[in-house]
Amino acid sequence: MNIPRLHSRSLGMLFLFSFLAYGIGTALVTSVLKEPEHLAVMAGQRTPFVGGALLLLLNSILVVGIGVLFFPILRERSLGIAVAYVCTRVMEALVLIIGVVFLLCILQLGESAQGQTTPELVTLFKLFSKGNFWAYQLAMITLGVGSVAFCLSLYQSRRLPSLLPLVGAVGYGLLALGAVLELFGLPWGILFSGPGGLFELFLCGWLITKGFRTVTPSVAA
Repeated sequence: MNIPRLHSRSLGMLFLFSFLAYGIGTALVTSVLKEPEHLAVMAGQRTPFVGGALLLLLNSILVVGIGVLFFPILRERSLGIAVAYVCTRVMEALVLIIGVVFLLCILQLGESAQGQTTPELVTLFKLFSKGNFWAYQLAMITLGVGSVAFCLSLYQSRRLPSLLPLVGAVGYGLLALGAVLELFGLPWGILFSGPGGLFELFLCGWLITKGFRTVTPSVAA
């Protein structure tokens, strides 16, 4: 199967836009969402907060697109892995959307504070913040576990430099491990997410500039 360069570049751009959407969206939300006492002034910062939430939702759409575009490539070697990867991305997106819902609930709390932060609102703020945190970690566990087989399938296909998908398999495994540790109260998630994030950035650049290799059936076997 010869994969068109447009297909490869589209996948690379989806990775890039997903990375930017989540990064910028998170920055906008956290610039408003700092401590419970800031609830009283959130009503005046609705625009950046909602803009950030919309970018986080856009990221969820883009990750599903990544799964869909990878489906015909992964199906060459295993239909099961292809379906599993699409399901992984869909589940990741749905759990991240739940996290965004928690963020929007915090915005509603801020608007209902009417300039005053009560103990009840602080409690709800912490509850919704924790819900967003748990949603993100569960999404990363889903992505990490579901993407290891995806990377190994790419390695076997020989459509990418051998080292790249191997680094991806290790990176995604560490991502899932870091998220599990975060759920147990060990703040190592950012450290463990580094290799997986670098893999996606390198994969993005490779797909945009180089694309997938054309592999004959004898080589791919």
